[in-house]
Amino acid sequence: MSLTASPRRWLLSLILGALALIMTASWVRPAHADEGEPAGWELTTATRQVTMGRVVFRFDPSLEYEAMQLAAYVPAWWSEIEQALAGDLEDNLTISYVTHSGRIAEGTGMPRWAAGVAHSESGEIVIAQHAPDGSRTDLDSLLRHELAHVALHRATDGQPLPRWFHEGIAESFGNGVDLLRSQTLAGAIFGPGVPPLEQLEDNIRGTDAIAATVGYAAARDFVNYLRDRDDSDGAQLRQVLVELGHGRSFDAALVKVYGRTLNDLDAEWRSGLTGRFSWFPVVSSGGLPLAVLSPMIAVAAIRRRRILREGWDRLAREDAFERDEINALLLQPVLARAH
Repeated sequence: MSLTASPRRWLLSLILGALALIMTASWVRPAHADEGEPAGWELTTATRQVTMGRVVFRFDPSLEYEAMQLAAYVPAWWSEIEQALAGDLEDNLTISYVTHSGRIAEGTGMPRWAAGVAHSESGEIVIAQHAPDGSRTDLDSLLRHELAHVALHRATDGQPLPRWFHEGIAESFGNGVDLLRSQTLAGAIFGPGVPPLEQLEDNIRGTDAIAATVGYAAARDFVNYLRDRDDSDGAQLRQVLVELGHGRSFDAALVKVYGRTLNDLDAEWRSGLTGRFSWFPVVSSGGLPLAVLSPMIAVAAIRRRRILREGWDRLAREDAFERDEINALLLQPVLARAH
């Protein structure tokens, strides 16, 4: 069993993380949340809706163009995430898309810094086009992040989990490559240090935006480490979720699947951080040419399109199977009369 991340993901993290440092110096984006008022959020501006199977997508009429584009991707994204986490999950979702994070605060009771909120138990999600500072949010990553919260809750049958793990899963599945998270984590590794897990918990829940961003970045990287540790497409992490769904505690599930305690896994992950992010001092001093990064960006984009295509193909096969079953049932009375 490998104790290091898979070579491809390691290289991708290294190079694309370096690109983030070249493109931008320091950047904090709105945090996500998986809390809020109980189901039944009132979002008075989301008056239009489109229904796709078990998914209801509501939106502000002024956002119709982007809303329809997002809605078209939801089935494939959900399929990708559920397959990676559990294989098959309940598909009922209600997604609301509003103009600004302030609308989320009004409708859900969440702080105004939350650009996305998921009520995992009910499958309700709210995302905003604009962050508190007026900048546009990364809608693809934002929605995938919240979908992952719901999927994790369903995969584990609502088992209590550490906040850092919930956010790490959502960050890991929110975007295959996150340049800014890599930059943030590298800055912490070669700066004040990566906070211990119990502090990550507090930072993610806290009101300090910079501390929260470091918390999200570290949680994401630790979850990616757990996904890649066995070098078999996250099979061990999926088994952890199965154990959780059967009622095993988080710590006990890790020991059963990985043969290591949480503290052991945490220590293994931290021991490799400096080596995996050794590019940071070189890039921050301007020593890495931008041209080196272009091929890896193309690889990431191609992989993302392939995953989406596979998700759509799987859903199409399921729909065809359901149609065949319905047609067979409809034909039964006709065949009976014929005999």
